[in-house]
Amino acid sequence: MKKHEILEIMKEPVLKNRAKFLALALILAGESALSLLLPQILSVYIDGIAGGKGAAAKIGSFLSTGGMENGMLSALALCAAGYCAAVLLKGAVSALNIRIGERLSWSMCDHLRVKLFGRIFSFDLQYHKMSAQGSFLERLEGDIGLLSGFFSSMMIDIAGSLLTVAGVLIAFWLSFPAFGLFFTVLSAGILLLFLKTQEPVARLWKRERDTENELLGDFSQSLAAYEDIAGLRKQDFVLDEMEKKFGTLEKQYEKAAFLGNLPSTAFYSLLNAAEAFVFFLGIYLIGTGRMTLGGLYLILSYAELLNTPFLYLKQEFANMPKVIAALRRIREVYEGKKTDGEEKAREPGLSVPEDNSIRFEGVSFGYRADAPVLREASFRIPGGSRVQIEGRTGSGKSTILQLVAGFCRPQAGTVRIGGRAISEYEENSFRQFLFYIQQSPPVLEDTVRNQLTGFDERFSDREIREALKKTGLAAWVDSLPQGLEERLRPAEVTADTAQLLAWTAAVLRKPGILLADEFDALIGEKTLSVIDGLMEREFAGTTILLVTHRKRSGIKADIRLTVDDGRKRDEEKNAVRQGCLVFQSGHSD
Repeated sequence: MKKHEILEIMKEPVLKNRAKFLALALILAGESALSLLLPQILSVYIDGIAGGKGAAAKIGSFLSTGGMENGMLSALALCAAGYCAAVLLKGAVSALNIRIGERLSWSMCDHLRVKLFGRIFSFDLQYHKMSAQGSFLERLEGDIGLLSGFFSSMMIDIAGSLLTVAGVLIAFWLSFPAFGLFFTVLSAGILLLFLKTQEPVARLWKRERDTENELLGDFSQSLAAYEDIAGLRKQDFVLDEMEKKFGTLEKQYEKAAFLGNLPSTAFYSLLNAAEAFVFFLGIYLIGTGRMTLGGLYLILSYAELLNTPFLYLKQEFANMPKVIAALRRIREVYEGKKTDGEEKAREPGLSVPEDNSIRFEGVSFGYRADAPVLREASFRIPGGSRVQIEGRTGSGKSTILQLVAGFCRPQAGTVRIGGRAISEYEENSFRQFLFYIQQSPPVLEDTVRNQLTGFDERFSDREIREALKKTGLAAWVDSLPQGLEERLRPAEVTADTAQLLAWTAAVLRKPGILLADEFDALIGEKTLSVIDGLMEREFAGTTILLVTHRKRSGIKADIRLTVDDGRKRDEEKNAVRQGCLVFQSGHSD
């Protein structure tokens, strides 16, 4: 995708929230105006106390109906009341800014989360296999979390600060043109230097976040592979590798943080020096009678007021490279290609296969180019067969199921279902022809009905209850307060129940091909017995491919495919050997 497409994606929520953006702009302008008004009021007050000079004298004269002294007291009282009212109003406006900014943040970022999540789901399985675990989650929450901070506070701070700077400079030009010229040149130079330093620092932060994501993925994978690591006594090796990567991350973070803060700290120091210069110059002008005490206070207040937004800008521009890096990492997902180099949806084709036979013709596949899992694999499985796939971890058992399901595309050769390549079938119809059961089936935080039907309304209550009776879950569903409409809580659903829910959905659909990947690994013997019975009774004519955990399942297989040491051994007469499956050491299924 093109770089501008993220902006196109954000266009919809921007237009949807245009009223909030307009309100935010008006409120920011009002807050900046109040910030400029407060020093003006105090300047008049100070001149009034110091002998009724400048604007205080004019206001006192206007209010001097009871004498000049009474007029000056009225002017001072008016200044005090006006100042208190302006302070309270400014606080209310600031709170409203925060409120609107937070709401904008949620709306904009949730829209981007959904779009990014959908984009991630559009990639083929091998794209996910080649990506570090945790990387996508970090993009969804880590990077978009930074954008959330941008919309909720950073954008407000930057916009408000720039408005305040502009207002202060205008006020300087109107009241003290020489100071206006001085601070205009200084402010323009500082802003230019801020902007010029963003690009190199953004590259440093992107490198740091990429390393952090890679480390997060390695950490997750190491935890998931604990059994293998412990069995091979690789704990020390893994710990040494993690220590090296943590060291690299620390150095990258230190470099990005130091260089990111260095220019802004220098700019802030320069501004402080300019404020000191203005102070001494103001003292000189008071001594020559060309400036009142209130005028000096006003200049110093505006210089300080100019200091405050630059302090905010310093902080936010220091964070800006992180936001830029987050946008670039998000864009990488949008620009990512499917592994076959195509982003277009599969063109309309045949609805469903004529039969449920499976044939691999010279299939080669690997998640990485340098680590093939299958090489020129060729074999045929007749329709209605029950196939048990065996082999040690990493031999390619699950990969065979994923290729049959069409989750992965062969890099060479063809996978044929019903005599035709998978690409010839219409995708949605083909998906309904197969059913895939994982080791840990996902449980939706939704109703029991939607969990079983997958939001397909063609299944009646009678059909659902019949399927539940066959899997032994009818009594469990009846015990729920709302029955089929009960909303499931994934954390409260046991591994056995989750597995039986998946098999109930399979019974409902009566698929032509049923794929089960280590379905028996985490369940008890009672649940395993129920599932074995289902395969014997409910799936007559269905082609079943099983990857079982240590051969726990008692199902009688027509074909046993053993993937071991690079060879596929056919242990039954009706398994036609036409090639071999090659195991690549170091690959994990």
